[in-house]
Amino acid sequence: MASPNEPRLFEQTDSIAEIIFVVIVIVMLVGPVSGGILSVSGWASSILNKSFDKVESTKNLAEKLLESSNRIRELEQKLTDAELELSTLRRQARDTNSLRQMLGLKKKLTRGTIACEVVARNPDNWFEQAVLDKGDQDGVLKGSAVITADGIVGQVVSTSEHAAVVRLITDPDQKLGVVIKRIGLPGIISGNGQNLAVMDFVPVGTNVDVGDEIVCFGKGGTFPDNHPVGSIAAVRRDTNGASMQIDVKLTENCYDLNQVLVLPPME
Repeated sequence: MASPNEPRLFEQTDSIAEIIFVVIVIVMLVGPVSGGILSVSGWASSILNKSFDKVESTKNLAEKLLESSNRIRELEQKLTDAELELSTLRRQARDTNSLRQMLGLKKKLTRGTIACEVVARNPDNWFEQAVLDKGDQDGVLKGSAVITADGIVGQVVSTSEHAAVVRLITDPDQKLGVVIKRIGLPGIISGNGQNLAVMDFVPVGTNVDVGDEIVCFGKGGTFPDNHPVGSIAAVRRDTNGASMQIDVKLTENCYDLNQVLVLPPME
């Protein structure tokens, strides 16, 4: 016959078994979950580390780009300064050479000369007039010839105490007696703007060639005899076909003038 305590003992045993089962289940469940949590944590940590690395890399790249940009600006500024200095040195060398040529020309001329500088140009009549830094108080007279070692510049048309206005050889109103040196043919040229002049009324059939030298006629007492003027650039018939017209490329560049010599008219 069973004891009255036996049912309670069996009940306690079942309860213990249930508890053990629950613990086993919990252990089985908690293990994978905790591993998953650790995996998620590691993944998140990895992403954060990579993000920080990328941010740091981007920051470093931006700093390098900024440094490179600053360096490029510095080099560009140095290049600009060097080009400006080179341009200045070239102009100084050209001016020195021009002055040396002027001195040589002054020694060759038998007439008195006055060295001047071009101090003003008007954009509206750049190829018509220029202003010199000396005037009648310095001996520059109206009608004086203006030349350089390279060629004819023009003629003084007005003066003040310390300035003079020159009508350039490129001005259509400026006329100059010339000679085609190779054949000794005289003629008159007039300005045509820029660095060209025109010689009209050359007889048809005249033996002229492109490149022939043209010099001053120099018999009027104003411009020096045989001084360079230009060379023949082109030859063509005029509109009526009765004569030829010659384009003359001037030896002096009237676009860029600096130092000149003034020759007062011969008495």
